[in-house]
Amino acid sequence: METGDQEGDAGVESHLFDHMSTWIELFYDLIFVAAILIFSEAVAHVHPSSGLAWIILVFSASWWVWFTTTVCANRFHMTDLWHRLLLLFQMMVIVLMAMEARASLTGDSTYLALEYAVLLATIAAMFWRAMRHGGTDRRYAQRLATLNGVASAAFFVAVFVPETARLGVVAIAFAFLVVSSTVESQHLSDFSARDERHFVERMGAFTLIVCGESFIEVAISVSNKSLQSIDVVSLAFEFVLVFAIFTGYFEDIPAAGVNQRRFGWWAFFNLVAQICIAGTAISASKLVNLDAAHRLPDTEILKLMVPLAALYVALAGISACTRRRPIGPLVACRLVTAMAVVVLGLAAWWIPWIHMAEALPIFVAIAIVNAVLVVRLRSGTEAVSADQLRSLR
Repeated sequence: METGDQEGDAGVESHLFDHMSTWIELFYDLIFVAAILIFSEAVAHVHPSSGLAWIILVFSASWWVWFTTTVCANRFHMTDLWHRLLLLFQMMVIVLMAMEARASLTGDSTYLALEYAVLLATIAAMFWRAMRHGGTDRRYAQRLATLNGVASAAFFVAVFVPETARLGVVAIAFAFLVVSSTVESQHLSDFSARDERHFVERMGAFTLIVCGESFIEVAISVSNKSLQSIDVVSLAFEFVLVFAIFTGYFEDIPAAGVNQRRFGWWAFFNLVAQICIAGTAISASKLVNLDAAHRLPDTEILKLMVPLAALYVALAGISACTRRRPIGPLVACRLVTAMAVVVLGLAAWWIPWIHMAEALPIFVAIAIVNAVLVVRLRSGTEAVSADQLRSLR
């Protein structure tokens, strides 16, 4: 009877973890809804254009916080009060960091470095608490606590040095943290089927947030203008494009699992895809002021072409890191789509008679064709189990 009681308690505890972790994670993701809107607004109005790379780097750094925090929660199943307090504090700092990103374009990243140091300190505290819980990944938690603690200290030091030296210190510290953390992830025990499914769903949820934010970005731009034909075209373009991207991603990737030997690459390509989805929205939002008969400006063509083509390359990379077999057809489909986007973009750049009214529908048509092909190609594949994948090597 005692054994049965223990198993029942374990089942109740597991149910409570699933229940609480879901709501905590949704609450945590809410802050990134606000942060992504702030980043998008900063990119849309950044001057000079060289500031675009800086905003992308800051977004990537904040995404790393989300990713590392999610890995910690996924591996060590923490939902207690102290973990929630750390998450709440982290959420407040992330908003401050997003707001500071645009201000830092003036050449002073002091507060940005300080805020990131605090964020890394919270991650170090999470892994230190995970280390105390023990388990098969205890040594991994110990090493990640140390790595994030050292990187946090480096960012704190960077606050007190001149701007040029500060940028060098934070670049080295961040690169050291990402590379070392990626190497340490190789020592993790294999994901359980449940944990892998949970992590894939978390990444899918973040991608869904970016898709939603992309449409909102264009809708807000249109709402601030008098409604003209090009406004409607831009709005429809982004809506249909995002829906096609959504279909191509969610019909395939969440159900395909992760090849755990390529977990780091899988996460990297997801980050690139999310940045590119946001990039297409920012480009579309800048088209609102143009007349429908106006030739698409050269710079706007490239700003639309580059993130859209890179998106399909990133989706091809994600496909190659899943357990879906065979992977060749889906990877090839996405790479060919990227090439088609580049060809269209260059044609619109060089050919004078290709105007807004012609260029946008063709981009949408390419995305729709890709989504349809992905659905059809996926039906001829299957997501093999982790054991089957090992036997295929």
